[in-house]
Amino acid sequence: MAEEPIKLFATRAERYPESSDADIPQAAVRVALTVLGGPLPELLSLILTPALARRRDVWFKEFADAFDELSAKIEGVKVENLADNEAFVSATIQASRIAIGTHQAEKREMLRNALLNVAVGGGPQEDLQEIFIAAIESLSPTHMKVLRFLSSSLPDLQMAGISWTTENRNAFPNYSAVIGELYPELKSEEGLLTYTMLDLYNRGFSKVPGPLSSFPQQPAVADMGVEFLRFVLEPPK
Repeated sequence: MAEEPIKLFATRAERYPESSDADIPQAAVRVALTVLGGPLPELLSLILTPALARRRDVWFKEFADAFDELSAKIEGVKVENLADNEAFVSATIQASRIAIGTHQAEKREMLRNALLNVAVGGGPQEDLQEIFIAAIESLSPTHMKVLRFLSSSLPDLQMAGISWTTENRNAFPNYSAVIGELYPELKSEEGLLTYTMLDLYNRGFSKVPGPLSSFPQQPAVADMGVEFLRFVLEPPK
């Protein structure tokens, strides 16, 4: 009897059949916890095993739906055309590991956008693709909030109804004052803001080393930061 071929991105039911069988992430957790032994690993297994399966299913469903939508819009973007694309396969494995390891929907969205850009050949060169996907894992929501602000600070202030001119710049002499006005939750987080801005600067994403830097600086985002934002925030159209 001939073996039935694997169906890639078939119907939703075929993609995600109800099953209690252990998958690779589940098996990895069980092996690791078995080595540790004792009641605590058993408790962690009860928590982590279903959580990994749930996160895996959410990630695959979201990505499959996004890919289906993209393939319907752009001719030639098909799963079978990507099977031998090693850069896409590597990016997908890297992104899937990160997606399963996070509870943040914003990070999963950025990972989806990155993979869709790789699928259509719209991403940066391969080394930067790997660096940018890894950055999605390590950058916090505060990192992204600040980086987005640096890329469009004056329009953001205008949209928020905050007036900034060269005449009233004494009210907002530096980035700390402006960011605190736009994002009140960061007003009392000077240490977090200092770390975040320095980290973005050291990564080559930003040209502003810290919150006490004079506002505004044009451009405040480095070319690599612009490329990163485009890669993770703008899916192919």
